[in-house]
Amino acid sequence: MHVKVGDVVQIIKGKDRPQTDEDKKKPSGKVLKIDTTRGRVIVEGKNMVWKHLRKSDQNPQGGRVQREAFLPAANVMLFNEKTGKPERPRLKVEKGHKVRYFKSTGAVIGK
Repeated sequence: MHVKVGDVVQIIKGKDRPQTDEDKKKPSGKVLKIDTTRGRVIVEGKNMVWKHLRKSDQNPQGGRVQREAFLPAANVMLFNEKTGKPERPRLKVEKGHKVRYFKSTGAVIGK
């Protein structure tokens, strides 16, 4: 998987992708959760769905709440803050460990 929890990403496909040129220069949000078996991610504040809650001891009223839903990992790209564009990460080995980096700037992702 090319993204990890906490990565800043931009949605490149679907209803939540940026529509204007201004929005294309900003990230969509942070990755909150990843499902590697299904290849899906949850992005903070995007792909909101209504969840209907049954009455219970914790929630005596029941009701509906909005929460983020999973979207395909292929629909998001890592966002490079220096260039202001989404980019594919590359891999290289530094000190015996694989690290992700952006080819355009050479900046290591994560650390």
